[in-house]
Amino acid sequence: MSTGLMEEVAAAVAQQKAMERGPVFLPHGSRLFHVPSGWEANMIKHDKAVTSCETLLELEAGLKNPDVKVMFIPLNALMTEQDIEKVCHRNGVTKTLYKEIKGTI
Repeated sequence: MSTGLMEEVAAAVAQQKAMERGPVFLPHGSRLFHVPSGWEANMIKHDKAVTSCETLLELEAGLKNPDVKVMFIPLNALMTEQDIEKVCHRNGVTKTLYKEIKGTI
């Protein structure tokens, strides 16, 4: 199995594990999944199909971009969950968001 294929599979497994824990439902159908720091967060963050955003402006740009379906919010991002909810409410689109958190879930 090639390295690229293994990385794709690992990213899919990490996303699936996060989804199994259940979402936080955001306005307009977006879903926020918490991902503990570690291998899961790293695999999602490095997935080519996932857009990372560290600021509210980057989050808003991702929400407005129709090509972006999945976004990753790293632990050091400058936003709270309330901020994320407000931006999702304002943009009226459905996206999947993964937010890295400290510790385990």
